Amino acid sequence: MTMLSSVLRVLAASVVSTAATAAELSSVTMKDDVTIIALGGDVAEGDTEAAEALIKAANDADRLITAVRLDSPGGSLAEAVKLAGLIRRAKLPTIVAAGSHCASACFIVFAAGNEKFASYEAAIGVHGVSDKFGHETAQTREATIAMARVASAFGVPPRIIAQMVTTHAHEIAWLTPDDLRAMGTIMTDRHAHRAPAASPADQWLSRLDWRSGMRSQGR
Repeated sequence: MTMLSSVLRVLAASVVSTAATAAELSSVTMKDDVTIIALGGDVAEGDTEAAEALIKAANDADRLITAVRLDSPGGSLAEAVKLAGLIRRAKLPTIVAAGSHCASACFIVFAAGNEKFASYEAAIGVHGVSDKFGHETAQTREATIAMARVASAFGVPPRIIAQMVTTHAHEIAWLTPDDLRAMGTIMTDRHAHRAPAASPADQWLSRLDWRSGMRSQGR
């Protein structure tokens, strides 16, 4: 049994907070036929299957998904672990762009990125797990430890793990640029007043050559 499978078993036995509706996922094709997945809103059951379908549709059209862009306050931890596993297998970069948030369960998805990019204008944070009523129990503490194990396997350093397991579920420990760099994140947008590109997605492309880091995703 893989570590992710083991963690999912723990989460399945715990009553952890979940979103009522799935996140909004879409594929966005930009200039030069570069395609990314954009995820917005709470992570919820079914999001991994939706992401897999987007990857397959892109492959069927002879395109590669080259990154996953995140803007999510959290949601289902179990689904986030599943989605993180997909991103890890597909060797996809993850992005949190300027003005976007990625906290709680979303952080696990971000940490899974083969490469990680975050704007200085983004907000990325961690905290412990609560149940669907907002309570912290012995089961949710076990789920928090399981989440920490996944994050550690993705290269998240002990300082961030400590913040994750000690921050109450109703609070958020916002990570600093130094925290993010310690887990291998490439920071962008230091010069906030430069002229914008045609769209937020194209601003990322103007700074990053995704094609140089493409990996085979399979079908």
